[in-house]
Amino acid sequence: MSRPISSTRLIRTYNASTVLRVLYQHGSCSRSQLTRLTGMSPATITRIIAELMEQGIVLEGKVGKSTGGRRPVYVHIDHTKLFIGAVKLLQDDCVVAILDLRGQIIDKERIFPHTLEPSVLLEQVVNTLNRLLEHCGINLEHILGVGVAVSGVCHSDQGVVLNSVNLGWQDVPVTEILNTNLDLPIYMENDANASALAELWFGQAKDTTNSMFIKTEMGAGVGIIINKTLITGPHFMAGESGHVPLVTNGEPCRCGQRGCLEPYVYFGDIQARYHDRTGKLIDRDEFIELVRRKDHYALELVQQTAPALALACAHWGILLDMDVITIGGLWGEFTEEIITYCQNFYARVLENTGISREIRIVGTEFGDDTDLLGAAGLVINHWLTPYSVP
Repeated sequence: MSRPISSTRLIRTYNASTVLRVLYQHGSCSRSQLTRLTGMSPATITRIIAELMEQGIVLEGKVGKSTGGRRPVYVHIDHTKLFIGAVKLLQDDCVVAILDLRGQIIDKERIFPHTLEPSVLLEQVVNTLNRLLEHCGINLEHILGVGVAVSGVCHSDQGVVLNSVNLGWQDVPVTEILNTNLDLPIYMENDANASALAELWFGQAKDTTNSMFIKTEMGAGVGIIINKTLITGPHFMAGESGHVPLVTNGEPCRCGQRGCLEPYVYFGDIQARYHDRTGKLIDRDEFIELVRRKDHYALELVQQTAPALALACAHWGILLDMDVITIGGLWGEFTEEIITYCQNFYARVLENTGISREIRIVGTEFGDDTDLLGAAGLVINHWLTPYSVP
């Protein structure tokens, strides 16, 4: 059994977080490799590794081959030592989970709140997290932090939900409320940004520099990663692109404009248009099945959405020089009808403009757990990215 951690303060230091980031990315390294990869002196690496080993955060593993001197000993992070709390807050989908550093969900529990009043709902979050920790036998000292993914515009630095139509919240100090009952670091981002971090740390954008996550189904939003850094903007509006018109004289949007991305990807609008055409009210699973069976009206709706998403991918992807674009939610599940269409459209635009550039457009592999993995990625992003460590 691993020894208890006396404090997580050590891993919040610049040098320790740099070493942990390298180990996290490479799996295991010798001390000489860490010296080369971090640019630190051998003495500094030796000291940091000793301190991390004293805490039980880093372990020694296999012994390498000698190149003339002492055989190198490889060190690695003990993934059974540190965990992350993750929270997803949506009107109809509130979930609390415990994950390890690899993004594996150890345990999770859905909350069924009787009210969305912030203090009441967030108290339920705290109680659920404590119950999960007790069930998993994990002490608070082993929790690196708690990430919160929430639908809405967030001031992530202050931990405030500025506006969430989904939850009916405005100027809610989420981290302050949670901190009254949780003695842990707490970080919050909107769900699209969190999803971009899920792909960066655990998913298909892990080995890329610039990536984008397009959130669909419950609305439309974009999470943007540039140089492996989440971009939110000085007013936290980066990626709030659901109501920027893309399609000339397109479908009417609830914002009053026409041709926004949202009416093409928001499933509530898809349901309504299918009902207008057929008189039938369908749910998500039924719609997917109708598309698989080549239902005329379902395919017609998909064929309207595909060009809108393709325009979004091409406009934003070329503007920001993306390596990979991930489409989340319902539309990311349609490989041929959506993903391949967007990929081919993007390739034609690049070819026509004479740009020699390859990009991957993919559907997320995380399904309903994307926000939870993003919340965990938010914690990892904070503590294992040196320039964000206080």
